[in-house]
Amino acid sequence: MGREVIQTVNPFRCRMWDLHDRLDAHITEDSCKAEIESFQRHGQIVPALGRKLIGDPAHDYELIYGGRRLFIARYLNKPLLVEVRAMSDREAIIAMDIENRHRQDISPYERGRSYANWLRSGNFGSQDDISKSLKISASQVSRLLKLARLPSVVVDAFSAASEICETWGLEIADALEDPQRRPAIIHVARSLAAKHPRESAATVYRELVLAGQKSRNVKKPAHDEVVFDDGGVPLFRVRYQRNAVALVLPMGKLSPTSLGRIRQAVCRLMQIAEDSASCDARPTVRCEPSDAASSGDSLNHGLA
Repeated sequence: MGREVIQTVNPFRCRMWDLHDRLDAHITEDSCKAEIESFQRHGQIVPALGRKLIGDPAHDYELIYGGRRLFIARYLNKPLLVEVRAMSDREAIIAMDIENRHRQDISPYERGRSYANWLRSGNFGSQDDISKSLKISASQVSRLLKLARLPSVVVDAFSAASEICETWGLEIADALEDPQRRPAIIHVARSLAAKHPRESAATVYRELVLAGQKSRNVKKPAHDEVVFDDGGVPLFRVRYQRNAVALVLPMGKLSPTSLGRIRQAVCRLMQIAEDSASCDARPTVRCEPSDAASSGDSLNHGLA
C-alpha cells in the first residue's frame, strides 16, 4: 500500500468508487442533518479515503469511503479532506471494511450487498476468501450475503435499508424461501412501500413476518409464529409440532413465578377446552424456556 497524504480537494472533482458500500439514495440532506451542522461548526474532522485517478477528465480522485462527507462538502460548497493512498482494489476493500465496522450507520444489508459485489467483481474468489481476508467468521459472511438477496420490493417496504437489522432480515429471508408464504409477503411489502407516512421499522418487520402465516393452515404451519406486543416488540414464539404446540419463551424475561402463572393459565385453558382433561396427564401445549429450543433458533437469537 502506498504512502498516505492528506489533501484538500474540490469535492466536485471526486467520485465514489464503484465498490463502495453505501446506498447513495439514502444519503440526503435530511439523513445528513447532524453531520451538516457539525461540519458548519467544526469543519471536517475525519478525512475521506481516496486514490488519484488517471484518465478521467471529469474527476481527479476516487473515494473508497466517505460518501456522506462528499455529499456534505458538495452541499456546503466546501473543500473536502481526503487521505490519498496508492492501493489495489483488494487493499481498498479491506480498508473500507475496517473503517465501516466502527460505524453504526452502515447497515448489515449494505455490507451484504458489498460482499456480493466483491464476489461478482472477482476481487475475492469465494466466501471463505472474504472471511479470511477480513478476519471475520465464514458464518457471518454467509448471513450477510443472504441479506443481500432480499428482493428490492421487500427492502423498499422499509423507510431505509439501514433499518433492517440482521436478525429481522434473516427471518424475512427464511420466510421468503417458502413458496406458499412468498406471494403474501411480496404483496404486503408493496402495500407498505406505498404508505404515506411510512410505518415504523418494527411494524414493517412484524407485518412482513406475519404476512405469510395468515394464509397458512393453522394446524400445520411450516414455521414458528411470532407473537408481538402492541409496540411491535416480540414476546414469544408458538411452535407447531406434529402432535403438540410448544410455547418458546425468552429465558431472560422468565422468572419462576411467571413460569408458574403461565403453567396454571395453560392448565385452566386446557381443562376448559377438554372438560375432563387433567393437568397431570401430558397436556397438548407445553411451555419451554427458549434455551430448550434447537441451537440458533431461540427467541433471543431470532428476534433481537
